[in-house]
Amino acid sequence: MTTIATFTTPEDAHLFRMRLGAEGIEGFLLDEYFVQLFWYYSNTVGGVRVGVDDADAESAIGVYNTYMTALRVGPYPLNPVRAWPVVALISLLVGAPFILFGRLPRRSVTKIN
Repeated sequence: MTTIATFTTPEDAHLFRMRLGAEGIEGFLLDEYFVQLFWYYSNTVGGVRVGVDDADAESAIGVYNTYMTALRVGPYPLNPVRAWPVVALISLLVGAPFILFGRLPRRSVTKIN
């Protein structure tokens, strides 16, 4: 099994897995339930991983590149949050830390034996 992509939320991973299914590639989600139960450890465990069989790895990487390009250029492009100065100011004024996260899935390709 080869890990094609990692996502911070199970919902994003399911959307990509369904896209793989539309292309005829069977995808598997790894660490999905752990991230659902302990969402605050998502970055620690590497997020939800989407894996495919070794034979489908090359075509799945192509699907991933097309998928991410469509997200960046679509009607509502996926951009990182760049409001950290505002968040820092609000945190100082209110006295409680506010955190905003952008939605940038990480891409990694590793072999799992």
